[in-house]
Order: sequence, then structure tokens, then C-alpha cells
Amino acid sequence: MLFDRVRCAVPNPGAVGVGSAITLGASPSGYRSFLAAAGATKPAYFVLADGAGRAITGVWTVNAGGTATITEILGNDRLGGTAGETFAGACTAWNTLPAVEEPLVRSGPLAGFRNLLINGNPTINQRGYTSGGAVASANFYTLDRWRVVTSGQAASWVDSAGIRSVTAPAGGMEQVVEGASILAGVHTLSWQGTAVALVNGAAVANGAQVTLAGNTDAVLRFSSGTFSLAQLEPGPMATRFERRPIGAEQDLCERYYEQLWSSWIGNVTSGVIYGAKANFRTRKRTVPTITSILANLIGAGSFGTRGFSDTDLTSTLLLATATATVSGGGYRDFFSADAEL
Repeated sequence: MLFDRVRCAVPNPGAVGVGSAITLGASPSGYRSFLAAAGATKPAYFVLADGAGRAITGVWTVNAGGTATITEILGNDRLGGTAGETFAGACTAWNTLPAVEEPLVRSGPLAGFRNLLINGNPTINQRGYTSGGAVASANFYTLDRWRVVTSGQAASWVDSAGIRSVTAPAGGMEQVVEGASILAGVHTLSWQGTAVALVNGAAVANGAQVTLAGNTDAVLRFSSGTFSLAQLEPGPMATRFERRPIGAEQDLCERYYEQLWSSWIGNVTSGVIYGAKANFRTRKRTVPTITSILANLIGAGSFGTRGFSDTDLTSTLLLATATATVSGGGYRDFFSADAEL
């Protein structure tokens, strides 16, 4: 994990390698300690150098007692490869992205769209769900991509400086991650807040890892506490929350659900069916379920109950039967296309 302004002195560590416990000393003014930045039992990138040509980079786990245990060596400046090192004097340690990991920034998961959770900062709310509103059924979708698990329970939230902190009820609030987005392997879950997390029914600590099967849906549940800036990403370490452009986040949400208008206007004859094609803004995951939200008449139009036909991944056809012969009649309807998991 990467953090801002983390640096500390290290008393002579001697011979070090994977499994070595390193004593972490004081941090200079203006810098944080690894423990303050990462928290106990959490991984962090490190550089350990003596200023005399001996340095190693890698990953260590920060311990509560002022030490860190090396779990992986990614580079040795003097010897090359991933060998350990023998230091003869005091060192300095700091947190930075090792050179061997830099390709990830340019072409790997750190390049963008690494967060498998959609609406991880859950401000997109197409359904207009009201904070604290009890849901009418189990697995009821509220904020985009998030559903309240238990009927009668509610999610609530507070917003501050662009971040939404959601309180998940005791029964939980879930997101189903589409299997088509998942490659098999180790993933890391992180969030801010007090909620308890389960992935596919197994407890996962904040910043901890979970192994996911490829091309298989995964279910994340938060319960009994708050969560914000939720992130599930490939790899063994948590990185900073990925804030995607809001338009891109909206598009990701609309693969599963969107609301839209469709209209038709003209001269109509009683008993004739008139249709209006509605193109979805985003291609759907699967053929969606279409539900009418609001049915309006235009001008002198008189139409019966609407129906939908020929729905596919990109569009639907809204049909209505005229109940009177008029000039300049029509309808304008509002509906949803739901392709949630």
C-alpha cells in the first residue's frame, strides 16, 4: 500500500531477508510513521537504505509494537534480484512504489478501472432511494448497484466533501460483482468505516485478501456499520481509492439499470397501436426487465395501457393503443430498464 509522507529511522538491522523483523525508529518532522499511516497488521511498500550503496525494496507487514516483518523483497540495489542484504549501520526506511512495480501504473490494474466495485462512493442514485427508507422486499436495490438484503430494513448516509458514508443495516447491504469482470486470483478489499464485510459469505478484514474464482459472480456484503470509498481490486495490496470520472461511473451503473423517457406524437386513429423505439444509453448486461414509472399524455391524445415489445440489449419498443381518433395526440412515458444481477 502507498501512503503520503511516510519515513522513519531504522537502527542497524544487520542481515535481513524475508521474515526478518525490522525495528522502526522515529519519524522526522513532517512525516508519519508506517504504523500511523498503514495501521497494525497491514502491508506497505518500503525502501530500506543505509545511504552507502546498500538498499532493498519490498513489502512488509507493519506490527503494533514498532516493528515491521518483511514478507517480500522486490529488489536489491547492490546485489540485484530479490536477495536479502547485510547492513553495517543505521538506515532510513520510507514508503514508495518500487521500480519493479511501476509497469502496473502504466499498463496494469493501477492504470485505471482496477476497482471491481461500481459506485464504491455510492453517490449515484438513479432510483431516487431516500436515506433511511425501509425497503419493501428482500434484496431491494437502493443506491445504484447496492441492495438492502432484508425486507423492512434501511440504508442511510451522510455526505461530506464529496464522500458518502453509508450505514449498512444489520441484515446487510450487498453488491454483486459480475463474474465477467473477475480474473481468478488474489484480490484485496478495503473501505473506510466500521462495517463488517463478507465476500461470498466469508469474513474479510479491511485491507485483507480474498481469492476469487475467475468469471464467477462474487457477492460483497457490508453490515452493522458504516462504509465509504469501498474498493475490491486485483492483487495482494490495497491502493488508494480509485475515483473515476462521474460520467464513466454512471455508464458502469447503467450497464445494470437506467431510467429513460420515450415519446410518440401525431394524428391517431382509435384502435390502432402506435409504437416508439427507445434506445438505452448503455448496452445492458442481459435483456432487461422494463417497468413503467410514469405514463403521460400529449395534447389531445387518448391511449390505453402501455406495453413493451422487442426488448434487447440496446433498446425496447413502447406500444400504446389509441382509444380515440384525434389530431396531434401522443404520449410521453418514463420507465426503467433493469438488468441487475
